[in-house]
Amino acid sequence: MKKVNYFIGNIIVLLSIFFCSSCEKDIDLQLDKTPPMLVVEAYINNNLRTYNYVIIGKTVNFNESQFANTAVEKATVTITEGTFEKGTGYRWNANSKVTMKEGKMPSMRSMYIPGVYFDPRLVTDSSQALLGTSGKSYLLEIVAEGKKYSAITTLPNPVPLDSITNTTPYTDKAGKTWARLTIHYTDPDTLGNAQIYYWGNRYTKNTFGWGALNTDRYLPNTDELVNGQAIHITHSAPLEVGDTAYYYLVSVERQVYDFWDSFNKARTNSGPFTTPVVLKSNIQGNNVVGCFSGFAISSMSHVMK
Repeated sequence: MKKVNYFIGNIIVLLSIFFCSSCEKDIDLQLDKTPPMLVVEAYINNNLRTYNYVIIGKTVNFNESQFANTAVEKATVTITEGTFEKGTGYRWNANSKVTMKEGKMPSMRSMYIPGVYFDPRLVTDSSQALLGTSGKSYLLEIVAEGKKYSAITTLPNPVPLDSITNTTPYTDKAGKTWARLTIHYTDPDTLGNAQIYYWGNRYTKNTFGWGALNTDRYLPNTDELVNGQAIHITHSAPLEVGDTAYYYLVSVERQVYDFWDSFNKARTNSGPFTTPVVLKSNIQGNNVVGCFSGFAISSMSHVMK
């Protein structure tokens, strides 16, 4: 059950954060109930077919302890590939449209999780399942509970990892030896690049979803101060020596970066008595919040030494 528990936990945290962050007004002691908002968490990437999926749910009120019925089932969800041309705008290839379905996906131990939509070809022929292409744009369209929603994201070119090393190992009081990952890459010599860093290890290999990777999974970075320079980043979370880290350097467009940056701030600042953080959603429609994230991935593995 470990794999599914990680995935569901991410959805519940996401729903509660979205609710707590969506209000810009000061909150008094009398917390009024608000209508539920649709929550969309969607991904398209160029590397992992199983990690292209859409989660649809609804917010719950802050003081409600029951998270049942937050998933939105039986929605119509499609993703279409296209291009953007200056002067003419987006051109969508109707032949590329993929209808995402709920179902029993192998990466979730063939269990049915309501509100999670994926390409059915992951079950029938995974080699033909949806996969993003750098430079292409993608249109997400949702019809849920009689209402329409949409979002557009574009995959930039991935930034290649040069190498991965680790810091000098140390031994804790329990006798276990640990070290920290250091990644090395060169920022492209054009302004506006943004990266998000993800990594997994033996403790996350049996989990599913971007939200199930390392607990420091969102460490966003933009290149205003380091444009074109060599980048060396040591992550704070240690990994045990002998473990294998699977690292994903994810390049994103600025609107995706802005959403996850605001999500990060909301996640560490949530609650009724903190300064509200407004999530920078890229989902179009009424009473909806979330992000359609285009991930251009460069990956590498490293054995901790």
